[in-house]
Amino acid sequence: MEVIGGSKSFWLYSKARGYDLTHPPTPDSAPIYPRIPLETTTGQVTIDPSKAALVVIDLQNYFLSPLLGRPSKSVGFEIVDKLSEYAIPACRKAGIPIVWLGWGLSQQELDEMPPAIVKGFAADTNFEGPRKIGPLGSNIGPLEQEDGTVIEGGLVLMKDQWNSNFYPSLAEKAEPHDIWVYKNRLSGFWGGTGIEDKLKSRGIRTLLFSGANEDQCVAGSLQDAFTKGWDCLLLSDGTGTTSPEFARQAVEYNTAGGWGFLLTCKQLADGVNNMQVQHSASG
Repeated sequence: MEVIGGSKSFWLYSKARGYDLTHPPTPDSAPIYPRIPLETTTGQVTIDPSKAALVVIDLQNYFLSPLLGRPSKSVGFEIVDKLSEYAIPACRKAGIPIVWLGWGLSQQELDEMPPAIVKGFAADTNFEGPRKIGPLGSNIGPLEQEDGTVIEGGLVLMKDQWNSNFYPSLAEKAEPHDIWVYKNRLSGFWGGTGIEDKLKSRGIRTLLFSGANEDQCVAGSLQDAFTKGWDCLLLSDGTGTTSPEFARQAVEYNTAGGWGFLLTCKQLADGVNNMQVQHSASG
């Protein structure tokens, strides 16, 4: 086995077995079990479920809900379907927690927001219907649901507002041991979100990234996590973007080529179904 990395953080590699991302204490330590073999676009990768987390980024009401004029058929719902069918059940089966990483600003963070980010949100025109959604922090006002009940949309992407809640069909899948993180920039690994301490306190080394937009908040978070030393795997059909196709291709090219590894939600589920456990010797 070839050692890739330094003495404090390394992978093991062999042509026959691919990349071992289980992070044993030393290169010659006994293999860690249980372990999950995953097929990726660049070969097999093995991870330790006790050191892994699924990161779901920005699949919030603001970005998905038709109540705000978002398209009822969008790439966001395709992502939700793939996560719900494959990735989330697989993680629950393997004991892998979910990191729910989404926008949720405080008033101080809003006051300190760089103008370029404010401009970026102002350029979002992916809304249908007459309702106009204002800038960050503005009041959305009342919204009538399909059953006729009225809810308050809240302040745009501020903490603890309806619009900043994760989309209901995903939020209902949350469990107590999951990790919730509010972010204040495109990258969730920037700006004092506390995500690094939360991950390190659980011994998490490997992150499976999903969410939207793939070339913006997902890529920003993945790049920062990669730079700071986490193992990064991107679920190609568990993320997407409204940007042109070349933007998605660039992210996936760089992920597979350098930032980490690329696989599908079903490949994650298949890997969990083939999870390897240690068998005691007989006799």
